[in-house]
Amino acid sequence: MTSSENKLVNNLLFIMTKVSDIEKIIHKDATKNQIVAIDHIGTHARLLAGPGTGKTKILTNRVLSLVLKHDVDPKSILLLTFTRLAAKQLKDKIRKVLEPHNEDLPEVSTLHSFALKQILYNSHTIKTLPNPVRIADDWEERNIIQEDLKRVLKLSKISEIQALINQLSTDWETLRIDEAGWEQQFPNPPFLGAWRNHKVQFGETLRAELVYQLKKQLEQNRDFKLDRHYEHVLIDEYQDLNACDLAVTTDLANKHAELFVAGDDDQSIYGFRYASPLGIRNFPQMFQGSKKLDLEICFRCDKNILKSAEFVASLDPSRLPKLTRPREKAEDGEVLILNFRDQTKEAEMIVKKIKQLISKSIQPDEITILLRSDRNGAMSKPLISEMEKNQINVSLTTDSEIENDIDYRIALSYMRLIVDKEDSLAWRTLMQIGKNGLGEKCISQTWLFAQKSSLRFSKALELISKKPSLLGRFGKKTSKFYLDTSKELEEFDKTNTPVKIINLIIDKLVSDIEVKESIKNYLLDILATQEKMTLEELLRVISTSSEFIEQETEKNAVNILTMHQAKGLTFDICFIIGAEDEVIPGRNAGEREGDERRLLYVSMTRARHKLFITYCNFRTGQQRYLGNNSGSSRRNLTRFLVDSKIPIKKI
Repeated sequence: MTSSENKLVNNLLFIMTKVSDIEKIIHKDATKNQIVAIDHIGTHARLLAGPGTGKTKILTNRVLSLVLKHDVDPKSILLLTFTRLAAKQLKDKIRKVLEPHNEDLPEVSTLHSFALKQILYNSHTIKTLPNPVRIADDWEERNIIQEDLKRVLKLSKISEIQALINQLSTDWETLRIDEAGWEQQFPNPPFLGAWRNHKVQFGETLRAELVYQLKKQLEQNRDFKLDRHYEHVLIDEYQDLNACDLAVTTDLANKHAELFVAGDDDQSIYGFRYASPLGIRNFPQMFQGSKKLDLEICFRCDKNILKSAEFVASLDPSRLPKLTRPREKAEDGEVLILNFRDQTKEAEMIVKKIKQLISKSIQPDEITILLRSDRNGAMSKPLISEMEKNQINVSLTTDSEIENDIDYRIALSYMRLIVDKEDSLAWRTLMQIGKNGLGEKCISQTWLFAQKSSLRFSKALELISKKPSLLGRFGKKTSKFYLDTSKELEEFDKTNTPVKIINLIIDKLVSDIEVKESIKNYLLDILATQEKMTLEELLRVISTSSEFIEQETEKNAVNILTMHQAKGLTFDICFIIGAEDEVIPGRNAGEREGDERRLLYVSMTRARHKLFITYCNFRTGQQRYLGNNSGSSRRNLTRFLVDSKIPIKKI
């Protein structure tokens, strides 16, 4: 063999050794089915991944495989998730596996954040949204936009405006808005005019519109370009996408991106935002030649828990067939239905059971209590009261309480004005809730002046500050407010990092130490999710974050969550409270009943080792008004468990 041939053989051996080492890293502790999913490349693919089968591991290691094994540029990889928490968790895991190899991170984002990023990148070509694009967050939508529209349309109840905004969101999500004659068929056409005028006046865009606008621009705007070419698009929780979301994924595929979608039709539980299991079920028909991948082994649930949950899932004749089975050497686990006379006995016995479990060295945060809903605390209050009596730490996870804190809203508005001094919603918020002596009449007169002058609200304020007489008797107060706030903004803006700005603003504006720390921790935690995040990027994350779904739990406490909040979480012991036909499915029928059945399945599969499901024969007090027989105290076991053969213990 010649020296050149020797050199070639040695190089080949080196390459083979390197590939082998890379595969050991990528395939570490992976099953045969997981390895196939991790390494697949060349066609679109659908991964059916039941609960606890390692979906997150596949997505993480798939990125590693694309980058290290297939030499794909990380910046050409896009990973879309359903919630900000899921995006954060995936990003952290991907960072952990890529950093040792000195590789860049791919784009990991919620669909709403991705839509906003692309819209901002193309803002100079978009004529259908106010410029600059400013997303109204939940508080602004509820306390400014909805209240203003209610007054303009002279409606008596805020619920009437909420119904119209929900209808508008529905029409975006279902693409009904694209149908001929949509505007004429809208339940209240004058609402559309009032909403559009408000949009012009305050420069806001509703978060619900973002994905539709991305879809519209991708399809209709010839000048619209993505910020980069995405060669591989990975989509988590594909079963949670609605018609508009699915249209965007198709548009991405049409731009020569290879799709890898992961999910489980049995876990499609967001029918209220028009998500449907049909998206993941029909993926192979939508994308001809795509690969069907499956994960079979559930590494989370013990045998009886998985068996009981699978019974519930199997009640749907349209579900995709799966061969999900428990891990090797899985324990039997415990599943029990507990029947109580009423909620008093239910709370007493649940807390007694939790106390016993904690006495056997089970950590409180490994125990969760799941509720279908908790309107006005009706379901949680008896449980919390009983746990406090027994000195058990408990945490009721609610939807971002901080969002409604007045100090937080004021601090947030100052931050928004540092980024853009012409942010009309921020000025309006400060006028509305700040300690400035300005009342509702002053605000409405300023808005009226802006309308008559064809000015944005912020521009009207600026003009009034220079010439107070323009606003009559309200002019001097309004001018002073604008000038004083502007002076404070100059002081805050002297610091040059987001962390310093956050600390400076909150230290000055918030007096309560506990509230101060809570707001700082909330903002700094978001800031830490991305390296070198700017203040502007932080504010975008806050505005585009979903108002529901996954929640982080509290350590050293028994966590009480709604069933929807628990998706994506896992606990050793799970109590599902109030599994009654009057509540789940309640008055839901048809596909909505399917949502409720899948919600119960998702809730059952949060448990690793012990699952206790409760129902009462009677519910009294506030709880009497929950469910489809409001006012009647009688309750029955949910239809989804009647024939399940799970042991029932009457207490």
